[in-house]
Amino acid sequence: MRTLWAFIRLARPHFLVGGVLLFALGAVSAAAVDRFGYIVGQVLVTATQLTAHFVNEYADADADRRVVNRTLFSGGSGALAGGVIGRELALRSALFTTVLVLTAIGVIATVSVGAALLGGLALAVSWAYSAPPLRLLGTGWGEAATSVVVAGLVPLVGVLSQGSSPPPALWWSIAALVPIHLAMIVAFELPDLESDAAAGKRVLAVRIGKLAATRLIGGLVFMAAVVVVLGIVAGGMPAAAGRWSLPGVGPATILLASMRSSRYHLLTAAAVGTLVATATGLLVGALSSGSGT
Repeated sequence: MRTLWAFIRLARPHFLVGGVLLFALGAVSAAAVDRFGYIVGQVLVTATQLTAHFVNEYADADADRRVVNRTLFSGGSGALAGGVIGRELALRSALFTTVLVLTAIGVIATVSVGAALLGGLALAVSWAYSAPPLRLLGTGWGEAATSVVVAGLVPLVGVLSQGSSPPPALWWSIAALVPIHLAMIVAFELPDLESDAAAGKRVLAVRIGKLAATRLIGGLVFMAAVVVVLGIVAGGMPAAAGRWSLPGVGPATILLASMRSSRYHLLTAAAVGTLVATATGLLVGALSSGSGT
């Protein structure tokens, strides 16, 4: 049981909820939802997320052992630090899920070549973010690349998996969600600033420092709010999406209020809450307005 629980922690399944929400947001923006395309597309997205988790755990095992402020959402899973399972299992798991992704890409290509190409790009980033030779997390651009993949490509795979093209409302939603996701990623880095710096892990927050990171988070959240307002005013986003995404203001306020403190559990939970509440609101808004038309 200890090994099973350690493996579940390694996979970090609570992060998979975001992929489900964002894929659904894209899929429901199609004129009609095809069950086959939906299932295959969701398998592709979830398996890609798991690949990223396993590769990150494998590549950052040494750095994660230095983490002292680990939360549910930051500092890695901590599963490898306990010695119950080894790094080799993380690598083998990454290879297995990679095969699963490649299989899903081959199948989804029969529905949409575009979805298959985006799936391949997402898989490449899932490896390149943590693993050499690129190791994007140490370049200052890894966070942005991850946010574009998760908050941008995942909804696009969702709509393309239905054999449809992205409607204007989906593009507006993506434009709002990418900065929120990036703010969340940077917020995840704040608890680990000292341990990451000590381990030579040059993530974005380490590069720019805590003050600049907090300002960046605030700017990104404000940017997302402006995009939603502009989308509604311009008529590209249904007003219902704006109304339903209002609950995201609550966790966003908590995020902004707590990011200069040491209340890291609250900080990271609020960052996740902002993304989930906003994505859920946009999803419900799309459904209530008759998809993305």
